[in-house]
Amino acid sequence: MGDRCWSVNELRGEQGIASVFALALLTGLTVVIGATAAMAQWSIARSQVAIVADLAAVAAARQGACAAAELTALAHDVQLVECSWQGTDVTVSIGSPAVGPAARMLGAETIVAQSRAGF
Repeated sequence: MGDRCWSVNELRGEQGIASVFALALLTGLTVVIGATAAMAQWSIARSQVAIVADLAAVAAARQGACAAAELTALAHDVQLVECSWQGTDVTVSIGSPAVGPAARMLGAETIVAQSRAGF
């Protein structure tokens, strides 16, 4: 009888395990990258709404009227939720519809930011 060389995979019965491991690793990596991208999108949107809230508060304080805050909000495609005065300080709340996978994961319908300015 001839000599036969046995491979390590034949001896262990582990043929194809590297493919399964690589597929699981790539799936996990895809999930992590997707979640990171979704949270980055959420963070950027939240920052943009906060910046608009700051701009609207400064505009209202400078003009002395909430109408300036509303115009600033509308110019940036967001909605003025609330504008109130306390002495010479104005507090402005801005809202924007939340979009993207992070918003769905967090169950958020709107992103709201608040800012205060005075003169």
